Formats: sequence, structure tokens, C-alpha cells
Amino acid sequence: MSKNHRHLTDAEQAIAQQLCSFQEKAARMWHGHEREAVIALIRALDTSVEIHLQGIGKNRYISLGTAAALRPFLSRLGNQPGALAWKPMPAEVARFAYSYLESCGQLTHLSRMAALERQALAMTSRPSASHVVIKVPYSVPELSLQYAMKARKRRALAESPEDSLEELRWRRLRERMKSYVDAPGGWFIHYESDMEIVSAYQERARLYGKGFLEAEAFPDDVMLGDRTFGEWKQACDQELGRILCHIDFVGLLQRKRPGINASNVLTRYGRRDSVENAWQEAGLPPSRLSSTMQALTLDSGNLEDWEKAHEVPCAFYVDLGREHLLLPCFGALTNPYFALFRHLRNAYKPDWDRGVDRREAIFRSDLAKAFPEPGFLVPPHGFQLRRPDGSKLTDVDAIIVDRWHGSLALVQLKWHDIFGFSLSERESRRRNIAKANEWIERVISWVGGRSSAELARTLGLNVRASDAPPILYVVARYAARFTGEQGQDPRASWLGWPEILNVLDEQPKGDVLSIIPRRVLEQEARFTALEEQRLEFRFPNLAIDLHVTQDS
Repeated sequence: MSKNHRHLTDAEQAIAQQLCSFQEKAARMWHGHEREAVIALIRALDTSVEIHLQGIGKNRYISLGTAAALRPFLSRLGNQPGALAWKPMPAEVARFAYSYLESCGQLTHLSRMAALERQALAMTSRPSASHVVIKVPYSVPELSLQYAMKARKRRALAESPEDSLEELRWRRLRERMKSYVDAPGGWFIHYESDMEIVSAYQERARLYGKGFLEAEAFPDDVMLGDRTFGEWKQACDQELGRILCHIDFVGLLQRKRPGINASNVLTRYGRRDSVENAWQEAGLPPSRLSSTMQALTLDSGNLEDWEKAHEVPCAFYVDLGREHLLLPCFGALTNPYFALFRHLRNAYKPDWDRGVDRREAIFRSDLAKAFPEPGFLVPPHGFQLRRPDGSKLTDVDAIIVDRWHGSLALVQLKWHDIFGFSLSERESRRRNIAKANEWIERVISWVGGRSSAELARTLGLNVRASDAPPILYVVARYAARFTGEQGQDPRASWLGWPEILNVLDEQPKGDVLSIIPRRVLEQEARFTALEEQRLEFRFPNLAIDLHVTQDS
């Protein structure tokens, strides 16, 4: 029922068996009614995410259980034809959906924690056949990076002045929307729209999408297949705009008719051919339609990919048989770009790789904006370092000079694709950035004890630098340091880009290039003092204790 159990540790085996037990029980309960089970689960997921958007809270495990919970049912749909029975969800069905999703989500999370043992980041034990203990360290560097990202986001929101005219426009717009929506049959939802509404929610979707790191993966003009990166994002934004608009219509309907249950109206369905026609009208060539729809649709064929990565499936559609698709909210709200971009990376690899080649210049330009003139100098190009015989030793991607204090930083820039819960992708990023150790060794050998002033003259920089030695930065667009990593050369500062920006936002006084690494490490040190967490998970056939501890 679940994923292949070969090559799993004892702890992973126990967790997988408990998950399989839940899946088999659910399959028996819903035998012959798999389509109704899928609808119930997606409705629960959509309601959970909508509650989170309202700021009420969210059970973090429910969405994590999506792929595992759907596995027993999607495989039975196939090309199942027939009319779709669309009706309200009984209370007992809703209770099943939430409970089942939560159990699957907890086990998915615990499976990932146990799998960390493969990378020497966890210790597991089995005191008995029905008891597993998992000990993992706090992800201190990752927590520090997340703090920096959240702090910058909070600061940006606080500094954004309220636009009373914009708020007035939205109030008027929603009043009109309220007049457009009603509940046929006393429980369903129906509404009309107009071009002003469509345009407003397209803009809202674009702003919502800017909050996701995938949105900056390439410049908008990079070609991926037959369209630009910006056009691919716009296609996602169009679908996201419809989802955000639908969610607001649901809220307005509930204000108009308080007895309406959101779980019955948030999730929509559509005919497969209508959805495909909408993509063609948006400009997608017929030759690309099948592969794009496959990338955006959650079905039995791609469940395992999401399970292996321990990810929430960010699908725009869910397979419901030969003729119909579910149109959920939760996937696009979780990340509107992730599913499509993963498809683009696989389908247009040469184009993707060419786009990656442009990242260094963009990163260097961002560096110049963060360290602007007249206080700093950031040359618009990289530098080649050569041996005495003229042969190339290595590259320096960027240089920063503090004109006031004379500090000079030699910088290597690393911009990898973002990774989420996937342990294999995390390990790939860790290994790749560890290669900077070789760069550090070569740069230090080239510096040869020379001062920043001597290096500035050697590199042809028309700037006064100090007699102090240069500073070495390894700057990653996202994570630069990883829990459990012991091999990073301490002669350089390993910094995440959001961490640098967070320090700069605080407008530090003095020798900024020396202050930044110190402030970043001071922030990280705050997370090393976190108290141990002991979490207990109890299932019918298995008890799991998760201990989150300080890194020893």
C-alpha cells in the first residue's frame, strides 16, 4: 500500500508499517467509494488551509499527510468514468478526513525525522517492538536563517504605509462581489464576476507569489521551452488569482448566509477538457498540454515523488477519473510555483541550465544594491586569480570594499535551487557548498599574506583599502550552514543572503564587513540555548517519542 520498504532502518520500518495499517484500514472503509474519499480529504485540506489564512491557526501535520492519505484511493480511480455526485460532506466523514490526515501527517513527519539517521543527524532506537525513540538535534543554522527571513518580512510589512484609498477600493469591490454570490440548494456556491474583479485578484496573486523564493529563480526574460519564465509565472498567477477570488467569495457567502459550511464550497471540481482549454487559451501550445497538466495534477503516478521528498503536494488539480478534476485551494496556497517549476526543470533542462548561468550576475547586482555607493565599491564583474606562471587558479565572483573603513571582502556566490523537506536535495546542496573549502584554500594561497590595500592595487581597484588582511565570504542565496556540518573552513564566513540583509536592515555602525559575520553568529547562538523538546505520538500499534535536543 505504501512506498517500498526495502533498505529502511528499523525505525523507518516500524513507522512505515503503522502508516500502511492506517492506509489499509481506510481502503477497506471506502472500498467502492474511492472518489468520495478523495473529495472528503481534499475538502478537509482546503478548509484547514483557509482557516490558517484567517489567522486562526493550523494543524501543521494535516497537509503533510496529503500524499500518504490519498495513496489508497487515487490508485483506484484510474480512468474511472461516470457522473460525479457532488453533495454536502456529512459530519462523520469530515471527522474521519481530519483524523486520518493528521495521523498520516504525523507519521510522514516522523518518517523524515527517522530518515535523518542516514545523514548522521538523528539517533533512533526501539526499546520494544511497539516503541520507537527518535533523537534529533535542533536545526540551529536553519532556524537562524528562517529567523532572518521572517524578521525581514515583518520589517517590510511594518514599514509599508496603509493605503486608505486601496482599502476603500477593496471594500467597494467586495460589496459588489457579495451581491454576485449565492447558495443554490442552500449549501452550494454560485457567483458571477467582472473584469475589475479578475484584474484585482490577478494583482493580488502576483503579490502573494512574490513571497515565495521560487519567484526569483530567474529573470523574467529567461526562456524555458516556448515561453519566458515570467510568462510561466503569470500562468500560475492566473490560476492562483481564481483561487484567491474563490476563497473571498466563500467568505462573503458565509457572511450572507451564516449557515453555509465552508468545507462544502471551498473545493471545486471541473471537467478535464474545460481545464485543458483554459490553459490553451492562456497560450500553452497543444503539444505541451499533456506534460504540463501531468505536472500540475496530483494522481497515482506522481504520489511517490511527493512522498520521497516528504513534501506537501503543491498541485493545482487532483485526479478524479477520466472526465473530472478537483480544483483544490491548498496546493497553490502552499506554493503556487513549486509543482510547475519542478516540471520545467525536468522538461527543459538545457534551458534551465542556461538560466542558472545568469544567476551570478544578478546576485552580484543585488550585492551592489545592498552595499551601495558612495560608502562601498562592488565592481560589476568577477575576477580571475592567476598563479605566478599566468595560469588560472580560481575565480572570485565578487568583491566588496568599504570605502570608509578600508575593509575588503573576497566573495564566492552560491545560488542553488531552493530545497524544502527533501533530504536528498538538502544533502546535494550541502555537498555543493562544501566545495567552497577548495576555493578558500586557493584564495588564501593567492593572497599570500598581503594586505587589503596591496590586493586592491593588484586587482586594479581605484579605491583606498586598509592594511588589514582581506575578509573571505562564502555567500549562499539561501542556506550557507547546515546542522551537523563540521567541515566548513573557519578562515571564511559562511553566510546566507537573507542573514546579510537582515543585519544591514538594522543599519549597523562601524566596519560593516566585519560586523556582519559576528552578528550572524550571535543570532545563531541564540538558538543553541533552546530547551530540549520531548514529543509523544501514540498510534494503535506504535508509540513514538521524538526528542529534539541541542546539537552535541
